[in-house]
Amino acid sequence: MRWPGASGKKLMATDLLYALLPEHLLFSAVLALMVLEMFRARPGVGNALVIAVLIAGCGVLARQLSQGYAVEVLPGEIVIDRFALVAKLVILGCGLAWALLFSSRSTFKSGLLFCSSLLGALTIMDSAGFISLVLGIEMMSLPAFALIVYGAGANLSAEGAFKYLLLSSVASALLLFGIAFSYGATTTLSLDAFAKLAASGTVEGVGITVLIATGFFLKAAVFPFHAWAPDAYSSTRIHVTAFLASIVKGAVILAFVRILTATLPPAMVAVIATLSIFSIVFGNVAAIRQTSFKRLLAYSSIAHAGYMLFAFVDTTGGRASDLLWYVAIYALTVIIACASFSSLCEDEDEDGPVQSLDGAFQSRPVAAIVFGLAMLSLAGLPPLPGFFAKLFVFKSVVASGYLIPTTIAFVGSFIGVTYYLGLFYRLFAAPRGLRPETSALRQEH
Repeated sequence: MRWPGASGKKLMATDLLYALLPEHLLFSAVLALMVLEMFRARPGVGNALVIAVLIAGCGVLARQLSQGYAVEVLPGEIVIDRFALVAKLVILGCGLAWALLFSSRSTFKSGLLFCSSLLGALTIMDSAGFISLVLGIEMMSLPAFALIVYGAGANLSAEGAFKYLLLSSVASALLLFGIAFSYGATTTLSLDAFAKLAASGTVEGVGITVLIATGFFLKAAVFPFHAWAPDAYSSTRIHVTAFLASIVKGAVILAFVRILTATLPPAMVAVIATLSIFSIVFGNVAAIRQTSFKRLLAYSSIAHAGYMLFAFVDTTGGRASDLLWYVAIYALTVIIACASFSSLCEDEDEDGPVQSLDGAFQSRPVAAIVFGLAMLSLAGLPPLPGFFAKLFVFKSVVASGYLIPTTIAFVGSFIGVTYYLGLFYRLFAAPRGLRPETSALRQEH
């Protein structure tokens, strides 16, 4: 098999190391963090190691991209092509931003789990077969589950983590069930063979595709498979919430891109367009009522999952590039927003009330401006990056001839502007201080 975009050259001995060098670096970091914790080294050493490994990994990927590097590491299972390199660069770049902005929260255990989850995400992007894809998904999901529980210090953490684990397990079961049917229909576990089956438009192909897609929709928290996200996001620390909402969600969407490389039949397009619109509208409407920033971010992520899923309606061939841009912009914006919110709100580890943002600009203007710009970018207002992320997706879908669904999705996106602008307004509202009842009591005296 020759993977599209990969060179036809045979694997050399040095390619095994060089092709998977970012993965080798992350695996080495996991081992090193274990040793450092055994010798009771300072936590700052572990964080510096993680940051250095991520910088080195990004450097390797940038060099491979500049060389046009492509090779089949394991025929039918592991392939390095342009999509894999760019996707891994996006994931490691977002991981580097996460490690830098939340360096004060780093411990050896959290760093170990973080690197393990990133290793799983990179394995997904390298996959040319279902075996490595499923292994990568589980390698990413299980450490993320452990991060929710580790050091959460809240009663709700166990409940949120249990919902995440349970529904993630259901998603994996659906995915494996679909893969079994795909193997029966194609007699191979190749993603290329599945993509052809999905594009065939037969009843068998559509049914198997829906089954596999449902597993991805559960993991990406697409409506109506979103129930775990609000509780999981709100019951853990803000840096873990940022990781789940950005890197994990982005990796799941890019994994879906990896398996659906061909144009989808009309039946699947209709299903995906419908779910996308419902996710956009539901996520934005539900977010308006939230008083906790973490829960608001969860519902916002459901809406953004709808925007990303909407890109699969595209038939112009720009689906992969549009989603790479969207995932990179969205993930970085969420990480920056969570980091600045953590700086602005001292009680974010409890429930993160949005009221604690009131008047934040007067006390911490830099963090407030960064947070405000992140909110406006998530809202998709020009000329911020979030606007161009949505523009790329909508433009491609319109060019594919789906004007009415794009119009509905575009109108639904305006609902989200209301709560994003509400958060932005709070930064410049009356400063935090005495509560109204306290002020009235003082006036009486």
